[in-house]
Amino acid sequence: MNYLNTVTLSGLLHHLSRKKEHAYFPFSIRHENLWTDGTTRKDFLNARAFSKELQEKLKALDENTPIKVTGALRSSRGSGELYLAVLDVEVLQELGTLENSVKLSGEVHTIKAKAEGETGTGKYVRFAVRQEVQDFNGNSRRDFIVVRVYDEALQEILSGKNDNDPVQVEGTLRSSRGSGVNYVRCTQIE
Repeated sequence: MNYLNTVTLSGLLHHLSRKKEHAYFPFSIRHENLWTDGTTRKDFLNARAFSKELQEKLKALDENTPIKVTGALRSSRGSGELYLAVLDVEVLQELGTLENSVKLSGEVHTIKAKAEGETGTGKYVRFAVRQEVQDFNGNSRRDFIVVRVYDEALQEILSGKNDNDPVQVEGTLRSSRGSGVNYVRCTQIE
């Protein structure tokens, strides 16, 4: 099955310390925007560049370089941590209007532990979009992409869905202010 999994994101390049060598180049994108209370919200959105070409391009860039990346969301096989698998990097002259767009499709996967939560912006319900895809080596790979639904009308739509039901989600990529864990903040669900 072909799943929808596209992300477009702009922000400032943030280099991560590399304590060990990986087959990928880890970094984050600092995405700042005004929050509902008038403060500036800073999200540090985890990303990984797997191609050697993109790795070299990113290594050559200075910290805080404005960039725009496109890619797909993945969950780490070890920790389940959400990250952006980068497919393209564009260096921007200036940041301008920030982009942060996520579109996903897959099957509903109910999260049983801590399915509900609350932050400064309200109460949310959490679930995952499950996707089964092939990795770069042709092996089967299962991703669980964590989504938070804050809007009550969207929560109502979600409550009508069961495990394994098809789902399509649009939203933005965010990082939790407390833990720094990345998630998709749902703005539309079908």
